[in-house]
Amino acid sequence: MTARATGFDTVPKEARAFHGEPAGLVTRTLANVADLVIVAVLLVGGYLGVAGVLFLRRGASFTFPIVSYRLGYVVGFSAWVVYMTFCWRTNGRSYGDHLLGLRVRTMNGTDLGGIRALIRAVLCAFAPLLLAWCALSEEQRSVQDLIVGTHVIYDWGGSRAGEPSDDAVGMGIDVAPAVANESHDGHAQPPPRVDGE
Repeated sequence: MTARATGFDTVPKEARAFHGEPAGLVTRTLANVADLVIVAVLLVGGYLGVAGVLFLRRGASFTFPIVSYRLGYVVGFSAWVVYMTFCWRTNGRSYGDHLLGLRVRTMNGTDLGGIRALIRAVLCAFAPLLLAWCALSEEQRSVQDLIVGTHVIYDWGGSRAGEPSDDAVGMGIDVAPAVANESHDGHAQPPPRVDGE
């Protein structure tokens, strides 16, 4: 069943005015924090997996492996870059972006290619504080965005014109331009009566 058939718009009514607009510093920071938590959980899971294999091999002589600061930094940096590159390359958004309704696009409105996504991920991992520049930029673009020619927009899966996004098309959702039975003044109208009620 499609969204149009059920009469629901995948974009919240309150968010439609911001759909496609540049995202600000606070929203982007929260998305990055969510992604950082996800990468940390994945790394902890990997560490426990390695520890489990060592436990099975060593038995009673098992001790948890000690990770040096340098190794931890290299692995964490690499995991962040791989995670963000994969997410931005495949659909323009990480899971944190998805939670906050964000999407990374080129300035022409196209998807990021693999090289551009990789460079952006490396810049974001190497100098995350450069994100703060978007608070000073009129277009709300970070230094990383300026270097690789991207911007971050609000995208909840639909569009102001009622055209489905890539996510909606991939899921087979037909995005309705407005909530059913909603008049132009914003007040919902009751559904029509059916004979026999």
